[in-house]
Amino acid sequence: MKTMATGDVTTAHPDRVVCVLDAKYPYFYLSENTSLINPGLSTWTGMVTASRGKLQLQVPWTAEWVRVVTEIHPGEPDDVVEAYDDVIELGYWSATGLAAVLDWSQTLAGPVDLLPGDYRLRYHVRDSSREETGRGKVAEALIQLWRARLGAKEELRITGALGNFWHPGARLRSVWNDLPCPSTPLR
Repeated sequence: MKTMATGDVTTAHPDRVVCVLDAKYPYFYLSENTSLINPGLSTWTGMVTASRGKLQLQVPWTAEWVRVVTEIHPGEPDDVVEAYDDVIELGYWSATGLAAVLDWSQTLAGPVDLLPGDYRLRYHVRDSSREETGRGKVAEALIQLWRARLGAKEELRITGALGNFWHPGARLRSVWNDLPCPSTPLR
């Protein structure tokens, strides 16, 4: 598969869109260009932030480029969580069925054809930006979408710097769970 710049799109098959985005600012969008807010996601700030008609997805701040793969699955996709640093899952409501991946400047990078309705969205990020390529430092993001009931956000894997910055609760919970339990009650 050839390397692409913002605006170049290759679809390996109808349910997969691959694009490479400029990461001058460490985020990109999944947008339906509506004024409706996603009812499946509160407007919380984290690796994914909801706003009117779009989701803002964070990427590692060390990256110069981000390779974004968007996949639409007929059912829950294969679990590839272990291959990524940080993974969250959330409910996504498609108002129009006409979503698009946009870079930080809101330039179209790739269309994502859905049917209107309820989905689960699993957002994976891998900071491979430490590995220099001919284009510079490139991070990887995978968005998996499939038809399902809307549900709450879940942190499936938070091990990277990006996830720990945006979701420090995962790190704090693991530290808390590792603390020895006192044998006598605290007074």
